[in-house]
Amino acid sequence: MKYIAFLVGALFIPSLSLVHGAVGFIDVAPDTLDYEAGTEVPLEVRIRTLESITSLRIHLRYDPATLEVRQVKPNTETFPYWWTQEAANGTITLEASLPKPGFKGEDLVAAVVVAAKEAGTKLLEVDEDASLLLNAQDENILKPREENSPQNDYKIANTRSGGFVVVFGGLLVIGVVLGGVLFLRGRKK
Repeated sequence: MKYIAFLVGALFIPSLSLVHGAVGFIDVAPDTLDYEAGTEVPLEVRIRTLESITSLRIHLRYDPATLEVRQVKPNTETFPYWWTQEAANGTITLEASLPKPGFKGEDLVAAVVVAAKEAGTKLLEVDEDASLLLNAQDENILKPREENSPQNDYKIANTRSGGFVVVFGGLLVIGVVLGGVLFLRGRKK
């Protein structure tokens, strides 16, 4: 029983941040990298979502003076219906959908290969205002819920800021401390 209390405190409490923190987000890896002119850089565009989505629209910004998009290869296994996969005027647009129940979890959306026209470090940047991850009710799960919504505790997780990592780490420490206290308390009885 003592060990169960420790595990509940150490593992369950941090997992609450996964349920109530991030609903979905878009990530490009790597987000920065030192490169020389003429270098080709393979990139992955990934999504993570805790709520099922049935369509997506992702806009990625890049500087056409420094980068040239050579290839955009969509993941047609997970996202079978592609409407747009193009690069023009400093924007890569990825639009796809899939039948209900949709997609939930983490997966590759597309592989992108860019070529550097000159040396630099900046690659692709997600345009969060123009991007959408839509659930079956056509709600964008990247945006915070309405104040009056019963699900108003959902928030956007921005992986570049590291905010999610800090919150999760803090909850993990609290969970371990709480688990330790419960363990010691149970041991005294």
